[in-house]
Amino acid sequence: MHPEWLEKLKEKRDYLKKWLARHRETHEIAPEVQRNLELTEWQINTIESRPLSSYEIPLPDLARTVASDYEHLMGALPMIPRFDREKIVSGSAFTSTSTASVFEYASRVGDLDEPEAKEYSNMFTVSFRDLQHSHERPKQLRWLIERLGNPGTTSRLDRAVNSYSSYQMDTTRRTAVAIEIRNLIDGVKGDLFERARNWPKENMTWPTMAQRLSKGPENGPQFQELIEHERTHSLLISRLSDIAKDREAGSFTNLDNVWAETLEHLYAVLGLVDLEARG
Repeated sequence: MHPEWLEKLKEKRDYLKKWLARHRETHEIAPEVQRNLELTEWQINTIESRPLSSYEIPLPDLARTVASDYEHLMGALPMIPRFDREKIVSGSAFTSTSTASVFEYASRVGDLDEPEAKEYSNMFTVSFRDLQHSHERPKQLRWLIERLGNPGTTSRLDRAVNSYSSYQMDTTRRTAVAIEIRNLIDGVKGDLFERARNWPKENMTWPTMAQRLSKGPENGPQFQELIEHERTHSLLISRLSDIAKDREAGSFTNLDNVWAETLEHLYAVLGLVDLEARG
């Protein structure tokens, strides 16, 4: 039996497919629009550049044609709206939150002592990590972290990414990687707390930070989502601490899973905060 929210996910999927289909249609007509622009600019330049001696030759009477051309173009080619990257990233933050939750669920299914469950878990956890790789999630995260304005945190991201890559090649211990990832998470939290303070050394809490930095209206959906990430932050730190102590507990301490969830957690948190407001 499927949860009710699965239908809403399907509606979202269908909307995104329709949007991309229309984008492809727009892309297909772009060459015709470019040709139209070039011909229009040629006409303008030709008329505006004519020499004084040419004034004795009457210009063509194009008032009706040009007016019809313009009116038809406005109807056939409505202006594409401008898109706010910040708003799109903020929307993607909700997607990252739900995706990480579904990923965690799929990971936990793998702890069941059933071949079918393990096969299911492996299929979907691996396919998600492949998606993160194709989406270049660390690169996207770097763009957001750089906006924090702290080179030290950017360096922490680089160390975590490099350390995890070395772990995948069996040249770095999982315990060392866990420490680097934990330092990254703490670094981002520290930067956000510092950005939220009204004065140096002000005692800061996650709810206060969320209240001051979250995008959207006061106590709006971004704020509510950001509040929920305090629990995710604490859970990730706990899991990474267990890995750093070389403890084994199934999916809970699977470094691949924790790294995947960390990337989505940080991408979501940084997509939900408005760093420009207190820059």
